[in-house]
Amino acid sequence: MKEVYIMLTQVGTLVSKSIKLYTKAKYNHASIGVDPSLRVFYSFARRVRYFPVIGGFITEVVNEGIFKYYPQTECAIYAIKVSDAVYERVCEILEMYKRNSGKYHYNLMALLGILINRPFTHKYKCTCAEFVARVLHQADIYTFNKPFCFVRPDELPAIPGTSLVYEGRMVNLDNRKAG
Repeated sequence: MKEVYIMLTQVGTLVSKSIKLYTKAKYNHASIGVDPSLRVFYSFARRVRYFPVIGGFITEVVNEGIFKYYPQTECAIYAIKVSDAVYERVCEILEMYKRNSGKYHYNLMALLGILINRPFTHKYKCTCAEFVARVLHQADIYTFNKPFCFVRPDELPAIPGTSLVYEGRMVNLDNRKAG
């Protein structure tokens, strides 16, 4: 058995603070990873630090990139135990996104869709939680009973078999082997 990790964060950017005002959720960003050191995750988010509109598939490294500039970032990391075959499938899916990262963009329309209760989906566009939901579905780990673009980060910990590994400030995260 291996583990797949879901990281939820609340960064101190204006965009994340605005989303928090609307959702009232503790965490408003989701990432997924397979690194047992809990250091590398993948998501859909801004690609340019000062310009949140330009977004897409990104690699997130704990306490680096945007997290380096917001050391008080709150996070929660959850683990889902999976078979070796499912773990390999998640790795293959993530590799496909990494190889083709340039064609993936952030699904800004999905944010509007949430407000008006209309799904806006696109093969090459995702929100952060939509991406995590797609990977979980494609790897046969879990499927939500709604369009992926309606999945919110705060719903991910409710997935059956999910267990909390760490919660606190990212800067205090101990990067030793988790699984």
